[in-house]
Amino acid sequence: MHYYLASIYFAFLYVVGGIRFSARKYSEGTNGIAVNTQICLYQIEANTGNAFNFSSGVFTAPVTGIYQFGLSLLGDGDANGHIIVDVLKNGYRERRFVGSGKSNARNNGITSSWEMILFEGNTVSLMLTTGHIHFQLLDYTDHLHFYGRLVAEKTAYRYN
Repeated sequence: MHYYLASIYFAFLYVVGGIRFSARKYSEGTNGIAVNTQICLYQIEANTGNAFNFSSGVFTAPVTGIYQFGLSLLGDGDANGHIIVDVLKNGYRERRFVGSGKSNARNNGITSSWEMILFEGNTVSLMLTTGHIHFQLLDYTDHLHFYGRLVAEKTAYRYN
């Protein structure tokens, strides 16, 4: 597989296994996560390569490559019915996911997956921008799942 990015040629080798993580967010009590706050304090289900920091909620790419990420959450919309989560790359919004429903509606959801080219040391994290993520249900079941994996590692590059 080959990619051209800003006049740089990359060659990637698909990998099996390697870097991956799966984390779920459990109860925050009845207050949940504050809007415009980076989501942190996950419970780790898998962290092969130790690239995900559960306490900060930040994934740091250990190698340059193509990474696949996924997000699934359940929450309440704001007055306009939206729940919005931003994906931050190196602290800046890279993409935005919006769940919509009726105003002040319960049980709006977001489920998505995406791929990103990351250089070694790049970071990826999530920020709740609008709405409220469920954490106060009686069973305290998780309502946020964030996962990622290295799909292809950079094997060579040259400037054009």
